[in-house]
Amino acid sequence: NYIGLDEYLNICQQNGFTQRNDKLQLSSYLHDLGVCLHFQKDSLLNKTVILKPKWGTDAVYKVLDNEKVIRNLGSFTRTDLANIWCEDEYATMHGELLQLMINFKLCYEIPRSPGKYIAPQLLSANQPSYNWDETNNLILRYTYDFMPKGIITQFIVAMNKLRNKQQYVWKSGVVLSKDQTEAEVIEYYGKQEIKIRVSGRHKRDLMTIVTDELDDIHDLYKRLKYNKFIPCNCVTCKDNQEPHFYLFEELRDFIANKQDKIQCRKKPYKMVNVLGLIDDVMDKDQFIQQGEIRGGGDNYYINAKEVQIQKGNNLMSNQSPQEEKPKSEDVKLPFAFRNGMFYLFVTVVIFCLIAFFGGSLPFHYLALTIIGTAIFMVLIGVLQLRQDNRLSEKSFVDLTKMVLEQLPLISNIIKQFQSNK
Repeated sequence: NYIGLDEYLNICQQNGFTQRNDKLQLSSYLHDLGVCLHFQKDSLLNKTVILKPKWGTDAVYKVLDNEKVIRNLGSFTRTDLANIWCEDEYATMHGELLQLMINFKLCYEIPRSPGKYIAPQLLSANQPSYNWDETNNLILRYTYDFMPKGIITQFIVAMNKLRNKQQYVWKSGVVLSKDQTEAEVIEYYGKQEIKIRVSGRHKRDLMTIVTDELDDIHDLYKRLKYNKFIPCNCVTCKDNQEPHFYLFEELRDFIANKQDKIQCRKKPYKMVNVLGLIDDVMDKDQFIQQGEIRGGGDNYYINAKEVQIQKGNNLMSNQSPQEEKPKSEDVKLPFAFRNGMFYLFVTVVIFCLIAFFGGSLPFHYLALTIIGTAIFMVLIGVLQLRQDNRLSEKSFVDLTKMVLEQLPLISNIIKQFQSNK
């Protein structure tokens, strides 16, 4: 079912893998494919390669399906695990299997209660009663085309260190606390929605922590389609528990099209600053890093060289005093003689002249003219390559000399000049 890391490395050595990095890269590749399990970044699990993932998942579900754990609403201890994993195949792997459950975000250790664990999917479905300050809340919503089960339980496990009290967590939600700020995160599975409310002194900071973790969980699901909705901050919506929400992608589109204002859909339909809406729930520097911001007006510039957010009397900018505002570059049309079409035109004209005068020229003159024209065409190609910066100056000179040496008279002049040097 499993082998130690040293045994795995020896097997790789016997099969032609001599470098340790190559051996670990192979196990990482097999882990990603689901052939085996090897958590290289985990200080405990990196010493074991689980050859049969089903063996590990069976052990995990022995805990989640245990009647005592279910009766205790997902609560269990190490003693419970010893009774559940009593078979010989699990006897020496209790620590690794528990860490496997934590890595899968299926359970977490209760803060300030060592040895006691919670499987959040087995928590009570009833939301506990608690006091919530609804003044000046920061609210954000995620909606899903199809919401996979397990998002909120993974979130609860990942954020367990920020939980204020164990009783403020239930099957579909949790209340977090940090720096005199609280966040309520609730999954409404029937509506295919997760709603976040934040209250306290540092609302945006805690909101950023929450959304970052949810976005990381979203990234685990391939082709997951969801929308993020940003609340309006106009006078009507600011202290409203049901504000108007803007689709986050709509706000990004406004910025891309140099629109710094958007209208609230609630009376009296005030205009609000687009970047101000985003800055309420997300650090502007984080937003800039997500992609190129193409703004306009006095508020923001191309490639995020400067971003200014006007909120009341506060002006926020990430531009240093020494930086200059980006200047637009003038569009210059190419000079006619630097354009490849000009050389093509000249070549066509010469061919037409040869065809017109060919009948009246002696044969040897006609032959020389045709050869010279062919060499001239090659020279045109060399000139165009240089013009397109596909040849260095030295290569351009060498190639031009090679072409000119094909003409007898010029070739003799070049050789005589080289011999004199």
